[in-house]
Amino acid sequence: MSNSDTNLEIAARERCGLQAGTDSVPPQGTAQACNRSGAELSNTAPAKYIDNQSIKPLRCAVDSLYLSYRGNITPQIEELLTFLKNMAQHTDPEIASEAYLHFFEHKFQVMPKGAGKFSFVLRDNWFNIQVSSGKSSSVPLAYIQISSELLTFMELNEIMMHLDQIISRLGTIRGHPSVSRLDLCMDFECYSKFNVEAIEINQWRTRAKQIDRFHQHKRPSGWRIGKGQVMGRLYNKSLEIQKSKKDYLLPLWDASGWSGVADVWRMEFQMKREFLANVGLKRPDQIAELSPAIWKYATSNWLQMVTPTEDSNESRWPVTEAWQEIAQACTNVECQMVRPVVKKRLPNDQYLFVNGLAAISSFMAREGITDLGEALGEFLHEAERFHLSKDQTMENYLQMKAKEKTLRYNTELKE
Repeated sequence: MSNSDTNLEIAARERCGLQAGTDSVPPQGTAQACNRSGAELSNTAPAKYIDNQSIKPLRCAVDSLYLSYRGNITPQIEELLTFLKNMAQHTDPEIASEAYLHFFEHKFQVMPKGAGKFSFVLRDNWFNIQVSSGKSSSVPLAYIQISSELLTFMELNEIMMHLDQIISRLGTIRGHPSVSRLDLCMDFECYSKFNVEAIEINQWRTRAKQIDRFHQHKRPSGWRIGKGQVMGRLYNKSLEIQKSKKDYLLPLWDASGWSGVADVWRMEFQMKREFLANVGLKRPDQIAELSPAIWKYATSNWLQMVTPTEDSNESRWPVTEAWQEIAQACTNVECQMVRPVVKKRLPNDQYLFVNGLAAISSFMAREGITDLGEALGEFLHEAERFHLSKDQTMENYLQMKAKEKTLRYNTELKE
């Protein structure tokens, strides 16, 4: 960072009334003030490779977005959702499998239970929508989580137009939707000069009261800092993907120059309603404009990674080069790639063709069969005999289970 850039940042802090390392909610209008300070907060792509870099930025994005809509549910919709919710609780799986709601080409699963103060929950691969009862006057009409995959591949204004249509069918909306939670993230690859697994707890400069470190198979896998209105997470995204199966991120990393070998790490900040309101971000249409300044505040004031020295005053410890690059690089939260995102929650090929074949391989081992054709024939024969002993055919059992899973996957069975 040059001296001129440092001076600009110091001036911006002074104008915004911010102190490095504070864990408090910033003053009203902080983000707008910082944007007006003269600091360069561009909406350009992440910086290109420079020989002396510590990290290679791969992606900056909105990873999670939770919205609230004020208003009132219509009596007809509440009656319908109550009926479907009761149907979802039915002990007969065939009846329970019909507990879905068709809206704008969505087949939402209606859950058998509500969530907190919200009486109804609707789910598919795009949205998780919690809807309040007409009796809950103090609760928003709807509370929505937009899926990370949808935020990755569809522009936010297009998502909002679609969501507005859905919520307007559920009830009467009052005012604009408000942002209840926003997660900003940056994915990056580490170069040899920065060993992210070697970070020590005393390198975190923050007033957050809680700092947790995590390991996976005795290997450092990440950090969680804070747990209030702002929370920071630094974690091994490559390891996390092995569990979550969110492999839709791999082409985005590839397009940004990922080596394909090194682990990808993610720095992420989760911010809740009170903090967002105090920095002036209340509506979804403000996210693109204010996100760069919020990222700058989070990485320059709320949290920093420093290099310990012999100076007894920790506030004078210098910020690491890697952290300076993390703070500077994430200025773009627009889609890197636009592609269709299915509304269905479909099982992936790994689940179907690796996990799904586990029963066949176990049967082959049990019976000592090496020929696949023989094994499949014998497996189906034994399965049919087993189900007949339970007073049903294997075909009827499979049809019943498939019907149940159409609800979970938001799909339909062919006639």
